[in-house]
Amino acid sequence: MKLGTFFATAALAAGLGAGVGQSAEAQQLLASDPQTFVDFFASEGYRPELREDTVGDPMVMFRREGKVEYLLFYDCTDNADCLSVQFFTIFPMEEGVPLEVLNDWNSGVLKRFTRAYTYDDNKVRLDMDIATSRDGISSRDFAVLMKLWLMRRDEFQEKIGF
Repeated sequence: MKLGTFFATAALAAGLGAGVGQSAEAQQLLASDPQTFVDFFASEGYRPELREDTVGDPMVMFRREGKVEYLLFYDCTDNADCLSVQFFTIFPMEEGVPLEVLNDWNSGVLKRFTRAYTYDDNKVRLDMDIATSRDGISSRDFAVLMKLWLMRRDEFQEKIGF
C-alpha cells in the first residue's frame, strides 16, 4: 500500500469516528445476539425491526431518510449463533450498469470495504461485510463502519445515476 493511500485511509477513519457512538461505547454488538444490533439502531434514533430473511437467518431492517436499509446476518448455525453481519442494498436499474462501472468501483482502494455486482437482470447490489466473531464489535467501531457504509452507499448511488 502506498504511504499516501495509507494516510488518506487513516484520516478517513479518524474523521468518521469523531463523535459517533459516544453514549454506548462499551457495549459489544454480537451477530450471535441480533438484539444487540436492534438496541444499537434504536439508540441511534432509527426504528429497527428484527425479522428473518428468506432462509430464516436474522435480519434487521431500519429506515434512513425514508428508505429501508438492511443488515443481514451470516455464518449462522441453524439460523442462530451468527458470526458476521452485512449491510446490503439493491438498486433496480432500467438498463443495468456497465461492467466497467462496477469494476471501477470494486478496484478503488478507498472503496475496498464495499463491493458491487449485478444481481438478476437489471439490478445492482452493493454490500459490506463486518465480522463480529465470538467476541463482538464495539458499538463505537460499528457506528464508524455504519457511517462508512452509508457514505459509500450514497457515493455508489450517485456513481450509477440512481
